[in-house]
Amino acid sequence: MQSRSLGSFAVTAQHRFGTLTKANITKYQRPNLAVRSMASSSSSSGEKKASDKANVDSEEATSSEIVLTPGEKVVVGSRLFFWSGVFAFASVCAYYIGKELIPTKMSPNTVFDKATDIIRQNREVQQRFGDGFKTYGRDHGGHREGRRNFIEHTEYVNQDDGTKRTRVRFNLEGPYGQAFVFAEVSKDMPSGEFVYILVQDKRNGAVITVQDNRSSLLAKKLAGGDKDGQDVFSQLLSGGKK
Repeated sequence: MQSRSLGSFAVTAQHRFGTLTKANITKYQRPNLAVRSMASSSSSSGEKKASDKANVDSEEATSSEIVLTPGEKVVVGSRLFFWSGVFAFASVCAYYIGKELIPTKMSPNTVFDKATDIIRQNREVQQRFGDGFKTYGRDHGGHREGRRNFIEHTEYVNQDDGTKRTRVRFNLEGPYGQAFVFAEVSKDMPSGEFVYILVQDKRNGAVITVQDNRSSLLAKKLAGGDKDGQDVFSQLLSGGKK
């Protein structure tokens, strides 16, 4: 009888303990679920606020980059125009500086130098104006050398043969008189050769022909590159003189 009572008490206690245990588990689980739910809700809310803030900042940045007031547009346009002008001016200066520092056979100064060298070797010019003559560019009425270094010149394309040419004029001054010197070069001719070099006395207009290859160039064009034809036309144009 006593053992039955103990067994019944144990079953009842186990049943109650088990029920209490499940209840306790449920009791302690519910707050955890609530905390997780609150944390998830708080995280979702924070992410949404951050996303909204990022969108607002992006829209403000975009609007600040695109929208310009009329005054700002004028300032930006003025700056672009100014720097474009500076770049164009610098390019032009670089071109002319390079042209002066690295002269070609077609540059006016090169034509002037080479023509002067040839004239100094011409006996007739030496007799007319003296051995110690000098050459210089445009005369502005002064005696300073820097004022006479500009060589008057013309660059053009010859209509007869389509070649590029440079024509110069400068001054010659010697013990016995003064003269103008006219010289011209063609791009198709070898360096050092001239279309013509003429020296004109300023006193009487008399011309000394130092070089004249105009008839040869015309004969070359008429002959179409044929060597024999060039010789024939050269003799005809020069009056039978070689």
